[in-house]
Amino acid sequence: MPAQHLTRRNLLHWYMPSATHFVTFRLAGSLPRAVLDELRDHKACLLKRRRPGQTEVEHRELVHKKLFAMYDDCLMKHQDVHWLNDHRVAALVRRSLYFLNNQKYGLLAYSIMSNHVHLLIRPFDFDPSSQADWERLEPGETADVLSPLAKIMHSLKSYTAHEANKLLRRKGSFWQHESYDHWVRDDAELERIVAYINANAVKAGLAKYAYEYPWCSAHDRWLHDGATSGWLVHS
Repeated sequence: MPAQHLTRRNLLHWYMPSATHFVTFRLAGSLPRAVLDELRDHKACLLKRRRPGQTEVEHRELVHKKLFAMYDDCLMKHQDVHWLNDHRVAALVRRSLYFLNNQKYGLLAYSIMSNHVHLLIRPFDFDPSSQADWERLEPGETADVLSPLAKIMHSLKSYTAHEANKLLRRKGSFWQHESYDHWVRDDAELERIVAYINANAVKAGLAKYAYEYPWCSAHDRWLHDGATSGWLVHS
């Protein structure tokens, strides 16, 4: 098995070479401090309950998944910060996702919600010893400096943050530095994640069917060939 890159900030981060990765990133300030404190306390409680026979990494991965379910529910409930509702900003993010497709990754699925983005990609591996593109890392990204996934997220978030702030005539942080990421273990999990991404807009009451929501891969695929699977066609 290829070597994993494992880093730890507020969330646990894996990068598995040649694997597909599920990433969720959100707007800065989209979750109130009280909610973040609650998630932090719940994480601490879960981390203390390791089952006999579980390794630390296995246990932390399970906690990671449980926390994500809570995290995503909280993002659905708290909509005070919703810059992605601006169609100019949503279109900017979508263009950026496609611009990096076939350059830095294969884009499999995505959904742009009011305050967060779900992204399913297969990164193109690169030499982790090369630092040429890491001269302008933002605070909070440096811990993942050897990860191709972190390089992708830095490129995506830094460009869209700058351009979105211009569109909105605002200054300051646009994206939260922390992201959720998870490498996909098998085809069954891959199918579940695509279905999860597709269900986001439906769950939020923004569309009856995923392909009716304009800011997701299900809609793009439906326009391309009428399929409603949510999987993107890519080279």
